[in-house]
Amino acid sequence: MRAEIGNRIASAARQRYKRMMGLILIGLSLHLPVSQAEGLVLKSVDFSILPGDNLQLLLGLSGPAREPRIFHTENPARIALDLPGVTNGLDQKLVPINVGGAQSVQAVESSGRTRVVINLTNMMPYTSRLDGDNILITLQSGTAPIAAASAASTKSQFMDRPLGGSDRRIENIDFRRGEKGEGRLLVTLSDPKSLVDIHEEGQKVIVRFADTGLPPQLERRLDVMDFATPVRSVDATTEGAHARMVVATVSDDYDYSSYQTDNVLTVEFRPLTKMEKEEIKKKNFSYSGEKLTLNFQDIPVRSVLQILADFTNLNIVASDTVQGNVTLRLNDVPWDQALELVLKSKGLGKRQEGNIIRVAPLEEINKQEKEELEAQKVVEDLEPLRTEIIQINYTTAEDIKKVLVGTTERISQSMSQPAGIGGASASTAVSTLDVSQSVLSGRGNVTVDPRTNQLIVKDTPRNLERVRDLVRQLDKPIRQVLIESRIVIARNDFLRDLGSRLQVNRLVKGRGADSFSDAGSGSSGVIFQQPAAGGEKSTNADVLVDLAAQGAATAATGGASALGFTLIKAGDYLLDLELSAAQREGRSETVSNPRLITSDQTKAVIKQGVEIPYQTTVVAGGGASANITFKQAVLELNVTPHITPDDQVLMELLIKKDEQGQQTPVGPAIDKREIETTAQVANGETVVLGGVYEGLNRNNTDKVPFFGDLPGIGYMFRRNNVEDTKRELLVFITPKVLKQDLALR
Repeated sequence: MRAEIGNRIASAARQRYKRMMGLILIGLSLHLPVSQAEGLVLKSVDFSILPGDNLQLLLGLSGPAREPRIFHTENPARIALDLPGVTNGLDQKLVPINVGGAQSVQAVESSGRTRVVINLTNMMPYTSRLDGDNILITLQSGTAPIAAASAASTKSQFMDRPLGGSDRRIENIDFRRGEKGEGRLLVTLSDPKSLVDIHEEGQKVIVRFADTGLPPQLERRLDVMDFATPVRSVDATTEGAHARMVVATVSDDYDYSSYQTDNVLTVEFRPLTKMEKEEIKKKNFSYSGEKLTLNFQDIPVRSVLQILADFTNLNIVASDTVQGNVTLRLNDVPWDQALELVLKSKGLGKRQEGNIIRVAPLEEINKQEKEELEAQKVVEDLEPLRTEIIQINYTTAEDIKKVLVGTTERISQSMSQPAGIGGASASTAVSTLDVSQSVLSGRGNVTVDPRTNQLIVKDTPRNLERVRDLVRQLDKPIRQVLIESRIVIARNDFLRDLGSRLQVNRLVKGRGADSFSDAGSGSSGVIFQQPAAGGEKSTNADVLVDLAAQGAATAATGGASALGFTLIKAGDYLLDLELSAAQREGRSETVSNPRLITSDQTKAVIKQGVEIPYQTTVVAGGGASANITFKQAVLELNVTPHITPDDQVLMELLIKKDEQGQQTPVGPAIDKREIETTAQVANGETVVLGGVYEGLNRNNTDKVPFFGDLPGIGYMFRRNNVEDTKRELLVFITPKVLKQDLALR
C-alpha cells in the first residue's frame, strides 16, 4: 500500500515538472524574438558612386532595419540618423569618405541608441529608404546646391511621399533669447524634410525655404533689437514659390549655426568676443585636406609623394628630375599643406588636372607651359575665322563694343572758348584705343548694327566662346531705384505790441456838437465826440508822451487798434489818453517732394523753378556792352545711386531749394537752401540728411524814465514789444529698390 501511494506521488511530481518545463520553454520561445529585435547591431558602413556623381551610403545592420529618425543642420552641414535599440559594432568611430560633398561618417552609441552623423562640405539634397537589413542614404551631390535647386528637383528629393508647393508651409515664426545672450530664430515647418538653404551676405543671414509657402499673417518684420542679442530684425517675405527670411545683425561679431528637431528649425546667433573672433580667423585658412602626421629623417622626396598619394587616393606623377631627400616632422597637418611644404623646400611645383597631380621642378613646369602657350598661339594664328551675330538686349551694342575692343574715354578741356557763366572752359570727350585691354584676338574685329542693336563679331571659334561668355555677363538688366526726397520749411511767427499816447487838446468854439479828435497823431483810432455848449470843437495840442504801438502796424495787419478817453478837463483844455495794441501770429509749412527713378550707377537730375535775368556790362575794345545773364532759383534733386549687395543704397546727393529773395539795387537776391552729401540708406528706410533751426526771441520796452516804473499809472508812459520767431529746415531722403519684374513692366 505504501509503495502504491509512493508511486502515485512520484507520478504526480513528474507531471508537475513536465508542465513547468513546458511553460518555461514556451516563455523562452516567446521572449526570444523580442530580444533578437532589440539586439540589432550596426555592422558596416559602405558607399558607392552612382551615375550623375551622386553618392549612396549603405548602413548594414544585423537584422531587419527600421525607419530611422533623420534630421540635418546647415552650419555645420551634417545629416544625423538616430537608430533606437541599435548598438554600434563598427571597428572605428570615424569612417573617411572624401568623395563628392561627403567628408566622413561618424557613429556614436549612447543611451540605448546609435547616432550616425554624415559630415558634408555643404548641405545637399538627400533621400533615405529601407532595403532589408540595410538603410540606404542617397546624396545628390551632382545636382545644384539647395539655393539654386528648381522646384521640380525639390519635389523629387524625398521618396516617402510626394510633395508640392502647396503642401509645405511655414506654420509659425518665433524669436527667443538664450541664457548667454544668443538669439534663436525658431521656424515651425509643416514638413520636417523641407529643404532649407542658409548663407551669409555681409551682416545679414539669408534663410531660404525651397518650395514652401508663407501665410500672409507671417509675412512681416520682427524688430528684436530690445532682446539684446546679435540680431537686429527678421524680415519674412515670399519669393515666388519659396519663402525667404533676412536676418539683419547688429554687427559682424557673431557666429551662427542651425539645427532641426522634428519640424522645428532653429537658427542660433551667438555673440563673439575679440579672442573668439581671432581663433575663428586662425581656423579659416586655405588648406582643407585631411590631417596627417609625418616624422621622417632623410627620406627621399619621391617616397613622401608616394605616401601622400596612398593617403589621399590621388594620382601623383613625379618627373624624372624630382630627386633629393627631405626631413619631416609634421603633427596633425592637412595633407595639402604638407605637400606644399615639401615642394617649396625642394623648389618643385605642381599642376593638378582632375585627380592627377603632376610634380616637377618649377623651371621645367614653366618651360612646358610656355611651349604649350606658344603652340596654342601658332594654332590660333592659323585657325580659320568665323563670324557670329550677338543680340544685345539690355544695353547698347556700342557700349559692349567699347569693352570688347578696349576703348576708353578721357576728358580734354579747351581754354580758348568760354562756356557758360564765369568763363568755364568747354570739355570734350576723346576716345582712345587700348589694345592691351581688348578681348578679341589680334585677327578679330567687331562692328555694330545700331538698327537692330546687334554685334557682328569675327574671330576664332575659341575666342568667340569667350566673347559670348563676356557678353552674357555684361548684358543684364540694371536694377533701378526710386529716390524720394522731402524738403520741409516750417515757420512760426509771434509779434505783440502794446503802447500808449498822452496829449493835451484845446477846445475851440464852433458849430454843431463839441468835438475833440486826435487828427494829428497819424494812427488809426477811435474818435470821441460829445455835445459841448456853444458849439465848441477841439483842435490839436501838444503831445506829452508818444509811445503808441508801432511794431505790429504793418500792411498785413492794417495797423494797430487804439482806444482813447479823456482823463481831465480843465477849462478849454483836455488831457487825453490813447491805448494802442497789435498782435500778429503766423504758422506756415512748405513741403517740397521731388522724386525720380534712375538706374544703378546712373546720375539723374530733376529741377523746377525760375531763371532770374541779370544785366551785366562787358568792357572790350575800349567800349562797353550790356549782356543779359541768368541765374537759377530752382528746386533740384541731383543723385547718383549705387545698390550694394545687401540691398542698401549708397547715394551721392545734391539737393537745392532756392527762392527769389528781396530786391536789391542791382537785382533780386536768391535765398539759398542747399545740401550736398553722400549717404548710405537701407532699402525703403527714411533718414534725415540735415536741417537748420533758427530762433529769435526779443522783448523790448520803451518808457519815460521814472514815470514808466510808477505803479498803477506806469503803463501810460511805456511801450512793450514782444517778438518770437522760429524757422526750421529739414531734408528727408527715401530710396526704394524696384523689384525686377516691376522694373521690366
